[in-house]
This record gives sequence, structure tokens and C-alpha cells, in this order.
Amino acid sequence: MASTESSRTPALGSALISLGVPVLFWSILPVLLKYFTRTFDSWTVNGARYLFALLFWLPHVIAHRRDTLPGRNIWKDALPPALVHLVGQILFAMTPYYNDATVINFVSRSGFVFATAFGFALLKEERVLARSRLFWSGFAGTLIGLWIMYVGGVGTPTTSLAGMLLLVGAAACWGLYSVLIRKFMHGYSVRQSYGVISLYAGPGVIALMFVFGDWRALTDATPMQWGLLALSGIMGLALGHVFFFRAIHRIGPIISEGSLLLLPFLTALLAFFTLHERMSRAEWIGGVILVASCAVLLLSRLLG
Repeated sequence: MASTESSRTPALGSALISLGVPVLFWSILPVLLKYFTRTFDSWTVNGARYLFALLFWLPHVIAHRRDTLPGRNIWKDALPPALVHLVGQILFAMTPYYNDATVINFVSRSGFVFATAFGFALLKEERVLARSRLFWSGFAGTLIGLWIMYVGGVGTPTTSLAGMLLLVGAAACWGLYSVLIRKFMHGYSVRQSYGVISLYAGPGVIALMFVFGDWRALTDATPMQWGLLALSGIMGLALGHVFFFRAIHRIGPIISEGSLLLLPFLTALLAFFTLHERMSRAEWIGGVILVASCAVLLLSRLLG
């Protein structure tokens, strides 16, 4: 009995770390991205951050370049999720220029709605949820929450129509990306999967920086700014994604997705003290409805 308990303890600890790391990193990320808006444009921030993420995983991909699965090609399998990830990353990088950090993580939770919708289309096992009244209640509640947040933010510096559209577009890409990871990357290790995806998306993001961004501003960046760019790239991209998908494998998608519902509130707390951000009462009401509705969606999957 003692040996069984001791073997479970490391497994539980590893699972909690896999879950806690992305929650911590992704709650900090919007605050860092909002800070960069004072100095750099979105293309430059995106390219610089992804440069660090790409370099972080490049040695691992090279070391495991011969690892493969019978009858499969990881470079071919990784292409669909990588393309969607590239588009989503471009959209998400623009969101801090039109939204407060707090709003970003509230609206980003709607990605779960899109993940479920795309799951209906691409994953046969997900279609059973279409018969769940609980699911449709959560789906409707999410849309209502998004609308209230938008209406509550109109005319304030917290968000705008462009900001809300960018956030919803980025959330849709995240939802589709999650489904494509499940569809195409099953069987590969998490690190190998994201490493290859980063080698697809990274050069594209960096090339766009040189085409559309004011990349010369990086030559005047302070050591602190370079350090924060590296930190945000490694936390939000290189490690955040890998730890989150590892948590899905070890704990399951319900608990993993459910843990992300903490993100908006943690970000709100950080943004209040570091950026002095305050959402309106209507935005808080819409945000709480949105998060609660996502919880209902998770519950419908758990019961389904």
C-alpha cells in the first residue's frame, strides 16, 4: 500500500505541475504583451518572441529528427495545425493594441466554444454533445457574455469592435488548433509535436516582422526589454503550449480546460496592480457570464 501511494504522489505532482505552469504563464502573458505596446508594434513583438520559442525547441527537434511512427510523417501531420497556429498567433499578437490585458483573457476563454464546434465537424466522437441541452445552454451563455462584454466596453479604453473581433478570431484559431492537434498529432510526443509546429510557424512570423514591423526598434531595446521578450516567448509559446497539452494527456481535457477558467481572474488581479486596469461593471458581468457558461460547457462534456 505504501509503495502504491508513493508512486501516485510523484504522478500527481507531475500532473499538477503540467497544469499549474500554463495557468501561471498564460495569466502573466497578457500583462507582458500590454507592456510591449508602449514600445513595439505587434509584428515586431510577435517575431521577437517567436524567435526565442523557435530556438528553444530547435535542439530537441534536431536530436529527435529520426523519431517517427510507422506509416506517418510528422512534418506532413504538423502542417495543418501549424498553419492555423500561425494565423492565430498573428491575430493574438494584435489584441493588446485594442484591448486591456484583463479583457484579453476573458474573451480568450471562448476558444473552448470553437474547439467544441470544430470538434463536431472533424471528430466523430465529439458529435454526441450536439444532443445535449446543457451544451447549448453553455454555448448561448458564452455568446451572451461576449456581447455584454463588448457593449460594456464600447466607448471605453478597455476594448473596441476591432479588439473584440481580433480576440474572437484568435479564440477561433485556438479552438481549431486544439482539434487539429488531437486529429493529426496523436502518437507523437508533446515536445516533438510543438517543436515541429514552431519550426513551421516561427519563420513565417519572423518574416512578417521584417516585412510589416518596425524591427529596427529592437536595436534600441534595453536588456530588460530583451529579457522580457525572451521570457514571454519561452513562457507563452515554448513552454505554455507543451505543458498544457501534457496536462491534457495526464489529467484529461475536462480538468485541464477547466483550470484555464482561472486565467481571467488572475490576469485581472495582475493587471490591476501593474497596469492599473479596471473593467466596467457591465464588462465584469459579461465576463463572469462567459466564464460560467464555459464551465457549463465543460460540465456537458463531462456528463456526455
